[in-house]
Amino acid sequence: MADLTLSNLLTPPTSADPVWFRSRGRHFERVLNQFLLNEKMDPHMSMRPKGEEIDGSFVLDDRYFLLEAKWHKDPIPASDLYAFKGKVDGKLIGTIGVFFSMSDYSTEAVDALLKGKELNIILFGHNDLLSIENRMITMREALKKKLRFAATYGQPYYSIESYLSNIIKSTKLEKDQNSKRAWSIIVEGEEDVSTIKELLSRFEINSGFTIFPAGGQLSVPSLSAHLLNTGNTNVAAIVTPIKNSKVQSMQIAELKSLEVEIITLPATLEDWLDNYVTTEYHNATFMLSSRKGKMARRYARNANLEQLLSDNLSFNTLINKLKNNQI
Repeated sequence: MADLTLSNLLTPPTSADPVWFRSRGRHFERVLNQFLLNEKMDPHMSMRPKGEEIDGSFVLDDRYFLLEAKWHKDPIPASDLYAFKGKVDGKLIGTIGVFFSMSDYSTEAVDALLKGKELNIILFGHNDLLSIENRMITMREALKKKLRFAATYGQPYYSIESYLSNIIKSTKLEKDQNSKRAWSIIVEGEEDVSTIKELLSRFEINSGFTIFPAGGQLSVPSLSAHLLNTGNTNVAAIVTPIKNSKVQSMQIAELKSLEVEIITLPATLEDWLDNYVTTEYHNATFMLSSRKGKMARRYARNANLEQLLSDNLSFNTLINKLKNNQI
């Protein structure tokens, strides 16, 4: 694996065994270390203070950061973030933790961080790291953008892919005033991006649009505000039910105050779309893998669009605006 990039290791070989996956995780740490070395950020990897293990630390502009690096089969759960936060909390006041995950995060994990009294962790997902590997952005710049977003909006997650897409949109806006009609569509998680892309590809849409992951349910209003503050005039947010009805009401009220186009779904994306595939299709596929949004994407490709639009007024309204290139 010594010469392989992160991109090369995204899809395990059919012969992959536990040893291969452990080797991939160690290789990920070496690649991350090289990213930091390349930008003279003085990384120290695999530290073991008394009673705990820390994957490493590094320096940015005379400020010290702790890091955790994980590449698991499934998205990182809240328990892993809590464990890392506990390590950061026990260090020098002002220390910030940076969690690097090639397996991304569950939406519940990101939301869980927002329920704490103090935010001292920022998160990198696999698309962020691939953007750095592909030299679309430096590690230094990516860290600074995430830190600025966290300081401004109190959010641990900000997609670098979203940041880069927003830069492209801003450039087009300066050159062509018609690009004001392009839409920014916010979804809750990374996996939701590809599902909504699949669904929208089945409609005859005339407007340009970019889909941005918020990282969690509670992060949708903050990302909406950020996009509006950075010159995006048409912002839509797709929201799913939150267990706490009071929190849901506050979320909707905040989005309304921002004058965002709100698409409210009665269930998670996968469960919502499941309502619009045939019983035969559901029965034929329910045993297939649903990891990383695969099942939701299958449903998006096979949903009955006429019935879906008929049952969901807010989604129907968004599709009409996208079709008609409306502001």
